[in-house]
Amino acid sequence: MKTLRLRLELDEATTHPMHAFVCRREEFSRSRLLHWNVGGDGTVSMIFHVNGTAPDAYAAALAEVESVAAHQVAVRGDESFYVYVRDDLRDADQRLLGTYRGDSLVIVPPVTYRADRSMLFTLVGTAEAVQAAVSETPDDVAVDVLSVRPYDAGAVDSLLRLTDRQREAVRVAVDVGYYGARRAGSVAAVAEELGCSTATAAEHLRKAEAEIMSRVVDRRL
Repeated sequence: MKTLRLRLELDEATTHPMHAFVCRREEFSRSRLLHWNVGGDGTVSMIFHVNGTAPDAYAAALAEVESVAAHQVAVRGDESFYVYVRDDLRDADQRLLGTYRGDSLVIVPPVTYRADRSMLFTLVGTAEAVQAAVSETPDDVAVDVLSVRPYDAGAVDSLLRLTDRQREAVRVAVDVGYYGARRAGSVAAVAEELGCSTATAAEHLRKAEAEIMSRVVDRRL
């Protein structure tokens, strides 16, 4: 099994209208497709997390897209929001999806749509299947293989990259309130529960936090 990190550069015809909307508006930086389900009626239901400060403008744009059958926006805060969309699959979507959802292939979320009209995602599958998918990418889509590695569950779930001791330290830190809004717990309290020195507990937490936070901001994979 292989894990590939891919970057696709989309042309105007392949770019979905809402991705194009994000690209041309300064209020938005990217959107990430978190979950999706392709229905038997040719539609796909999706949940996006959108980095942007104008959810009302995004919702208004969605309402103008002919292929969008239903949508709902849930505001998270001042700088991002979530969107549920049920969309008819366009011919361009069908063609691109068909390349990467073949036998022996898994697309690992999130799929990131960036303001430079590119998309990033991770593809897992047999060596033969991932190689075929890359070579069969439509000619009007430029594909860049950012990384190739043997399949590693840690490349899919950042928590699996942590050592058992680091994971235990994070669990204890949560239990003692170290990550609470008012930080009721301390590194010393974590160390006491772990039966180690404060310096060792701090090192476990630092490494675990660095691993998890790197994944959160898409600097890994």
